[in-house]
Amino acid sequence: MKRHVVLGVVISFFTIHCSHAQLTHEWAMNQLFSYSNTSYEIVNGFKSNGSSISHDGYTRSFSMQHLKYCELDDLKSFLNSIDITVHETAHAYDSQIPYMKANQGSTFANLSKTEGFYLDPFSSVCIEFPKSKLFPSNELVRVIPESLRTFRFNTYINAGPTQSTQCDGVVGLMDEFNAYYHGSKVLYDLYPLFKEAYGTGVSWSWPSKFVSNADAFYEFDFFIKEYLLYAKQHHPALYQELKTHPTFSFVYKSIHKSFSTLMTNYEKKYDELNKTSTGYGISTPKHGDIYKTLLPTLQSNRYQEITADFLN
Repeated sequence: MKRHVVLGVVISFFTIHCSHAQLTHEWAMNQLFSYSNTSYEIVNGFKSNGSSISHDGYTRSFSMQHLKYCELDDLKSFLNSIDITVHETAHAYDSQIPYMKANQGSTFANLSKTEGFYLDPFSSVCIEFPKSKLFPSNELVRVIPESLRTFRFNTYINAGPTQSTQCDGVVGLMDEFNAYYHGSKVLYDLYPLFKEAYGTGVSWSWPSKFVSNADAFYEFDFFIKEYLLYAKQHHPALYQELKTHPTFSFVYKSIHKSFSTLMTNYEKKYDELNKTSTGYGISTPKHGDIYKTLLPTLQSNRYQEITADFLN
Protein backbone atom coordinates (compact mmCIF):
# COMPACT_ATOMS: atom_id res chain seq x y z
CA MET A 1 0.00 0.00 0.00
CA LYS A 2 1.31 3.41 -0.97
CA ARG A 3 0.68 6.61 0.92
CA HIS A 4 1.10 10.14 -0.39
CA VAL A 5 4.76 11.19 -0.37
CA VAL A 6 5.63 14.84 0.19
CA LEU A 7 8.48 16.06 -2.09
CA GLY A 8 11.10 17.56 -0.05
CA VAL A 9 26.94 -6.56 -8.60
CA VAL A 10 28.03 -8.60 -9.47
CA ILE A 11 25.40 -11.36 -9.54
CA SER A 12 26.49 -14.96 -9.28
CA PHE A 13 24.62 -17.58 -11.24
CA PHE A 14 24.38 -20.22 -8.55
CA THR A 15 21.70 -20.81 -5.95
CA ILE A 16 22.73 -21.03 -2.33
CA HIS A 17 20.66 -23.47 -0.31
CA CYS A 18 20.90 -22.23 3.24
CA SER A 19 18.62 -24.46 5.25
CA HIS A 20 20.56 -24.09 8.48
CA ALA A 21 21.62 -20.43 8.40
CA GLN A 22 19.94 -17.11 7.85
CA LEU A 23 19.81 -16.12 4.20
CA THR A 24 21.46 -12.98 2.86
CA HIS A 25 20.49 -10.04 0.68
CA GLU A 26 22.84 -11.35 -1.99
CA TRP A 27 21.05 -14.71 -1.91
CA ALA A 28 17.66 -12.98 -2.25
CA MET A 29 18.83 -10.94 -5.23
CA ASN A 30 20.25 -14.09 -6.82
CA GLN A 31 16.81 -15.73 -6.65
CA LEU A 32 15.11 -12.76 -8.27
CA PHE A 33 17.80 -12.59 -10.94
CA SER A 34 17.44 -16.30 -11.70
CA TYR A 35 13.65 -16.62 -11.67
CA SER A 36 11.93 -13.22 -12.02
CA ASN A 37 13.53 -10.63 -14.29
CA THR A 38 10.90 -7.96 -13.71
CA SER A 39 11.10 -8.29 -9.93
CA TYR A 40 14.88 -8.15 -10.10
CA GLU A 41 14.80 -4.97 -12.19
CA ILE A 42 12.42 -3.28 -9.75
CA VAL A 43 14.34 -4.20 -6.61
CA ASN A 44 17.77 -3.67 -8.11
CA GLY A 45 16.66 -0.39 -9.69
CA PHE A 46 15.56 0.94 -6.32
CA LYS A 47 18.77 -0.32 -4.76
CA SER A 48 20.83 1.51 -7.38
CA ASN A 49 18.89 4.77 -6.96
CA GLY A 50 18.92 4.61 -3.19
CA SER A 51 16.10 5.87 -1.00
CA SER A 52 16.37 9.44 -2.34
CA ILE A 53 16.47 10.79 -5.87
CA SER A 54 16.68 14.42 -7.04
CA HIS A 55 16.33 16.59 -10.12
CA ASP A 56 16.69 20.34 -10.48
CA GLY A 57 16.06 21.13 -6.83
CA TYR A 58 13.24 18.61 -6.37
CA THR A 59 13.71 15.47 -4.28
CA ARG A 60 11.66 12.39 -3.61
CA SER A 61 12.68 10.39 -0.55
CA PHE A 62 11.51 7.20 1.12
CA SER A 63 12.05 5.80 4.58
CA MET A 64 12.17 2.33 3.02
CA GLN A 65 15.56 0.76 2.50
CA HIS A 66 16.60 -1.99 0.10
CA LEU A 67 14.75 -5.30 0.85
CA LYS A 68 13.20 -3.75 3.98
CA TYR A 69 10.23 -6.14 4.01
CA CYS A 70 12.12 -9.27 2.99
CA GLU A 71 12.35 -11.90 5.75
CA LEU A 72 15.43 -14.06 5.46
CA ASP A 73 15.19 -16.52 8.37
CA ASP A 74 14.79 -19.39 5.91
CA LEU A 75 13.39 -20.19 2.47
CA LYS A 76 9.78 -20.27 3.64
CA SER A 77 10.02 -16.88 5.35
CA PHE A 78 11.53 -15.47 2.15
CA LEU A 79 8.66 -16.84 0.07
CA ASN A 80 6.13 -15.57 2.58
CA SER A 81 7.45 -12.00 2.37
CA ILE A 82 8.66 -11.59 -1.20
CA ASP A 83 5.31 -10.41 -2.59
CA ILE A 84 5.02 -7.50 -0.15
CA THR A 85 8.72 -6.75 -0.76
CA VAL A 86 8.23 -6.43 -4.51
CA HIS A 87 4.86 -4.66 -4.09
CA GLU A 88 6.25 -1.91 -1.85
CA THR A 89 9.45 -1.57 -3.84
CA ALA A 90 7.39 -1.20 -7.03
CA HIS A 91 5.65 1.80 -5.44
CA ALA A 92 8.97 3.40 -4.55
CA TYR A 93 10.63 2.63 -7.87
CA ASP A 94 7.60 3.86 -9.84
CA SER A 95 7.84 7.20 -8.02
CA GLN A 96 11.52 7.45 -8.94
CA ILE A 97 10.92 6.89 -12.66
CA PRO A 98 9.95 10.51 -13.48
CA TYR A 99 13.16 11.70 -11.79
CA MET A 100 15.18 9.11 -13.67
CA LYS A 101 13.67 10.23 -16.97
CA ALA A 102 14.12 13.91 -16.09
CA ASN A 103 17.79 13.28 -15.31
CA GLN A 104 18.04 11.63 -18.74
CA GLY A 105 16.59 14.67 -20.50
CA SER A 106 12.80 14.22 -20.44
CA THR A 107 10.76 17.32 -19.63
CA PHE A 108 7.82 17.47 -17.21
CA ALA A 109 5.80 20.53 -16.29
CA ASN A 110 5.75 19.46 -12.64
CA LEU A 111 7.43 16.38 -11.22
CA SER A 112 5.09 16.45 -8.23
CA LYS A 113 2.18 15.79 -10.60
CA THR A 114 3.89 12.96 -12.44
CA GLU A 115 3.73 9.25 -11.58
CA GLY A 116 5.92 6.61 -13.15
CA PHE A 117 4.98 3.04 -13.99
CA TYR A 118 7.45 0.21 -14.48
CA LEU A 119 5.53 -2.09 -16.83
CA ASP A 120 8.12 -4.58 -18.07
CA PRO A 121 11.83 -4.71 -19.00
CA PHE A 122 11.11 -2.76 -22.18
CA SER A 123 8.68 -0.12 -20.95
CA SER A 124 8.57 2.46 -18.16
CA VAL A 125 5.97 5.17 -18.69
CA CYS A 126 4.91 8.34 -16.87
CA ILE A 127 1.46 9.82 -16.36
CA GLU A 128 1.54 13.58 -15.84
CA PHE A 129 -1.86 14.81 -14.74
CA PRO A 130 -3.06 17.66 -12.46
CA LYS A 131 -4.04 16.03 -9.18
CA SER A 132 -6.51 18.84 -8.49
CA LYS A 133 -8.69 17.52 -11.32
CA LEU A 134 -8.89 13.99 -9.89
CA PHE A 135 -11.60 13.27 -7.35
CA PRO A 136 -10.78 11.04 -4.35
CA SER A 137 -11.73 7.40 -4.71
CA ASN A 138 -13.95 7.55 -1.63
CA GLU A 139 -16.61 9.23 -3.79
CA LEU A 140 -17.26 5.70 -5.03
CA VAL A 141 -18.59 4.71 -1.59
CA ARG A 142 -21.96 6.15 -2.61
CA VAL A 143 -22.25 3.92 -5.70
CA ILE A 144 -20.61 0.62 -4.69
CA PRO A 145 -23.20 -1.53 -2.87
CA GLU A 146 -22.40 -3.47 0.27
CA SER A 147 -22.59 -6.72 -1.68
CA LEU A 148 -19.60 -5.68 -3.82
CA ARG A 149 -17.39 -4.34 -1.03
CA THR A 150 -14.63 -6.89 -0.98
CA PHE A 151 -11.50 -7.34 1.15
CA ARG A 152 -9.57 -4.25 0.00
CA PHE A 153 -12.53 -1.87 -0.26
CA ASN A 154 -11.94 -0.08 3.05
CA THR A 155 -8.18 0.15 2.50
CA TYR A 156 -8.33 1.77 -0.93
CA ILE A 157 -11.84 3.17 -1.47
CA ASN A 158 -13.30 4.02 1.95
CA ALA A 159 -9.95 5.42 3.08
CA GLY A 160 -8.43 8.47 4.69
CA PRO A 161 -7.20 11.55 2.81
CA THR A 162 -3.49 10.66 2.82
CA GLN A 163 -3.98 7.39 0.94
CA SER A 164 -2.67 7.71 -2.62
CA THR A 165 -5.99 6.45 -4.01
CA GLN A 166 -7.55 9.57 -2.47
CA CYS A 167 -4.78 12.10 -3.22
CA ASP A 168 -4.19 10.79 -6.73
CA GLY A 169 -7.60 9.33 -7.56
CA VAL A 170 -7.59 6.89 -10.44
CA VAL A 171 -3.83 7.33 -10.96
CA GLY A 172 -3.36 6.11 -7.38
CA LEU A 173 -5.62 3.14 -8.12
CA MET A 174 -3.51 2.36 -11.18
CA ASP A 175 -0.34 2.54 -9.09
CA GLU A 176 -1.80 -0.04 -6.71
CA PHE A 177 -2.95 -2.18 -9.65
CA ASN A 178 0.63 -2.19 -10.94
CA ALA A 179 2.13 -2.99 -7.53
CA TYR A 180 -0.24 -5.91 -6.99
CA TYR A 181 0.61 -7.22 -10.45
CA HIS A 182 4.34 -7.25 -9.73
CA GLY A 183 3.78 -8.72 -6.26
CA SER A 184 1.74 -11.50 -7.85
CA LYS A 185 4.15 -12.08 -10.71
CA VAL A 186 7.07 -12.76 -8.38
CA LEU A 187 5.02 -15.46 -6.61
CA TYR A 188 4.23 -17.05 -9.95
CA ASP A 189 7.85 -16.85 -11.10
CA LEU A 190 9.19 -18.37 -7.86
CA TYR A 191 7.13 -21.54 -8.14
CA PRO A 192 10.34 -23.66 -8.33
CA LEU A 193 11.38 -22.33 -4.91
CA PHE A 194 7.92 -23.10 -3.48
CA LYS A 195 8.37 -26.64 -4.76
CA GLU A 196 11.79 -26.81 -3.11
CA ALA A 197 10.46 -25.48 0.18
CA TYR A 198 7.20 -27.44 0.41
CA GLY A 199 7.77 -30.58 -1.64
CA THR A 200 4.46 -32.33 -2.39
CA GLY A 201 2.75 -29.61 -0.34
CA VAL A 202 3.42 -27.14 -3.15
CA SER A 203 0.03 -28.05 -4.63
CA TRP A 204 -1.70 -26.22 -1.77
CA SER A 205 0.97 -23.80 -0.49
CA TRP A 206 1.70 -22.07 -3.79
CA PRO A 207 -1.93 -21.50 -4.93
CA SER A 208 -2.88 -20.33 -1.44
CA LYS A 209 -0.15 -17.71 -1.36
CA PHE A 210 -0.61 -16.66 -4.97
CA VAL A 211 -4.37 -16.23 -4.94
CA SER A 212 -4.43 -14.27 -1.66
CA ASN A 213 -2.36 -11.62 -3.45
CA ALA A 214 -3.39 -11.98 -7.08
CA ASP A 215 -7.16 -11.86 -6.66
CA ALA A 216 -6.51 -8.14 -6.18
CA PHE A 217 -6.64 -8.18 -10.00
CA TYR A 218 -10.42 -8.39 -9.87
CA GLU A 219 -10.71 -5.74 -7.16
CA PHE A 220 -8.60 -3.12 -8.93
CA ASP A 221 -10.09 -3.88 -12.31
CA PHE A 222 -13.45 -3.24 -10.64
CA PHE A 223 -12.31 -0.13 -8.72
CA ILE A 224 -10.76 1.52 -11.80
CA LYS A 225 -13.74 0.79 -14.01
CA GLU A 226 -16.11 2.11 -11.35
CA TYR A 227 -13.98 5.27 -11.04
CA LEU A 228 -14.05 5.85 -14.79
CA LEU A 229 -17.78 5.12 -15.02
CA TYR A 230 -18.45 7.56 -12.16
CA ALA A 231 -16.26 10.15 -13.89
CA LYS A 232 -18.19 9.68 -17.14
CA GLN A 233 -21.48 10.25 -15.35
CA HIS A 234 -20.52 12.97 -12.85
CA HIS A 235 -17.23 14.51 -14.11
CA PRO A 236 -17.52 14.36 -17.92
CA ALA A 237 -14.72 16.87 -18.55
CA LEU A 238 -12.32 14.76 -16.48
CA TYR A 239 -13.43 11.61 -18.28
CA GLN A 240 -12.70 13.20 -21.63
CA GLU A 241 -9.27 14.36 -20.49
CA LEU A 242 -8.38 10.88 -19.26
CA LYS A 243 -9.71 9.33 -22.46
CA THR A 244 -7.53 11.56 -24.63
CA HIS A 245 -4.49 11.66 -22.33
CA PRO A 246 -1.32 10.55 -24.19
CA THR A 247 -0.29 7.82 -21.72
CA PHE A 248 -3.18 7.05 -19.33
CA SER A 249 -4.95 4.49 -21.54
CA PHE A 250 -1.65 2.90 -22.56
CA VAL A 251 -0.62 2.33 -18.93
CA TYR A 252 -4.05 1.00 -17.93
CA LYS A 253 -4.21 -1.30 -20.94
CA SER A 254 -0.67 -2.58 -20.37
CA ILE A 255 -1.19 -3.43 -16.69
CA HIS A 256 -4.59 -4.97 -17.38
CA LYS A 257 -3.25 -7.14 -20.20
CA SER A 258 -0.20 -8.32 -18.23
CA PHE A 259 -2.19 -9.07 -15.08
CA SER A 260 -4.95 -10.84 -17.04
CA THR A 261 -2.35 -13.00 -18.81
CA LEU A 262 -0.75 -13.82 -15.46
CA MET A 263 -4.11 -14.96 -14.06
CA THR A 264 -4.71 -17.16 -17.12
CA ASN A 265 -1.26 -18.73 -16.74
CA TYR A 266 -1.90 -19.32 -13.04
CA GLU A 267 -5.19 -21.08 -13.76
CA LYS A 268 -3.47 -23.36 -16.26
CA LYS A 269 -0.71 -24.14 -13.76
CA TYR A 270 -3.28 -24.79 -11.03
CA ASP A 271 -5.12 -27.26 -13.28
CA GLU A 272 -1.85 -29.04 -14.08
CA LEU A 273 -1.05 -29.34 -10.38
CA ASN A 274 -4.50 -30.66 -9.66
CA LYS A 275 -4.08 -33.40 -12.24
CA THR A 276 -0.65 -34.50 -11.04
CA SER A 277 -0.99 -34.07 -7.26
CA THR A 278 -1.23 -37.23 -5.18
CA GLY A 279 -3.65 -38.21 -2.47
CA TYR A 280 -6.71 -36.01 -2.29
CA GLY A 281 -5.39 -33.39 -4.70
CA ILE A 282 -5.37 -29.65 -4.14
CA SER A 283 -7.24 -28.42 -1.09
CA THR A 284 -6.76 -24.71 -1.90
CA PRO A 285 -9.51 -23.25 -4.13
CA LYS A 286 -8.41 -21.84 -7.47
CA HIS A 287 -9.86 -18.45 -6.48
CA GLY A 288 -11.29 -16.91 -3.33
CA ASP A 289 -14.45 -15.01 -2.45
CA ILE A 290 -13.26 -11.84 -4.25
CA TYR A 291 -13.38 -13.63 -7.60
CA LYS A 292 -16.82 -15.08 -6.93
CA THR A 293 -18.18 -11.72 -5.79
CA LEU A 294 -16.86 -9.45 -8.53
CA LEU A 295 -16.61 -11.60 -11.66
CA PRO A 296 -20.32 -11.46 -12.56
CA THR A 297 -20.23 -7.64 -12.50
CA LEU A 298 -16.96 -7.47 -14.40
CA GLN A 299 -18.34 -9.79 -17.08
CA SER A 300 -21.62 -7.89 -17.37
CA ASN A 301 -22.42 -5.12 -19.87
CA ARG A 302 -21.88 -2.44 -17.22
CA TYR A 303 -18.44 -1.43 -18.47
CA GLN A 304 -18.87 -1.72 -22.24
CA GLU A 305 -18.14 1.97 -22.86
CA ILE A 306 -15.21 1.98 -20.43
CA THR A 307 -13.67 -1.01 -22.17
CA ALA A 308 -14.20 0.57 -25.60
CA ASP A 309 -12.70 3.90 -24.53
CA PHE A 310 -9.72 2.67 -22.52
CA LEU A 311 -8.93 -1.00 -23.13
CA ASN A 312 -9.58 -1.64 -26.81
